[in-house]
Amino acid sequence: MKLIQPILLSSVLILGLTACSPAKESQATVEPKATAEQNTASTANGASDTSETSNQSEDDFVVDKSFLENGADAEQMTELSQEPPLQEEFEVRVRRDESQYSMTGYVDKLNIMSLNNDPTTLTNVSINRGNCRTKGFYDYQNMRYGSVAQVYLGCAAENVREVTLTTNSGLTYTYNF
Repeated sequence: MKLIQPILLSSVLILGLTACSPAKESQATVEPKATAEQNTASTANGASDTSETSNQSEDDFVVDKSFLENGADAEQMTELSQEPPLQEEFEVRVRRDESQYSMTGYVDKLNIMSLNNDPTTLTNVSINRGNCRTKGFYDYQNMRYGSVAQVYLGCAAENVREVTLTTNSGLTYTYNF
């Protein structure tokens, strides 16, 4: 007797909860010849099935691609909507100039001319993969079209084979001579 009363109350509670939530027609019908215990078991199973299906329908989103000819077109459209990667251009020259101070010696320099309309800042210059040091680095910030950055070399100008530039946009450019 003590076991029947809690089962009956729980079945009434479950029926009340399932009545508030939308149920499928096949789950809402109960066989009329079933006993009270079978009714509570079937409604409890029906309630858990209903909650699982409602969670699935909330999480799953179907994308309608009927306006496109095929799925590849959707990928192409997203690629076109993204901005193209930023390309910066520089002209790099290695020179040996006369020294401004003594006029008897020479100075090896690397001139980097910006060919960009937008201001660009050089963040790093590596010469011969870091094997040629730099003595000075001037005029490398906010370079616009025609601006020249100067790098004084710690090695002979004729030994420069590769220059790697890194800009403030994070892009790296390598020039070979």
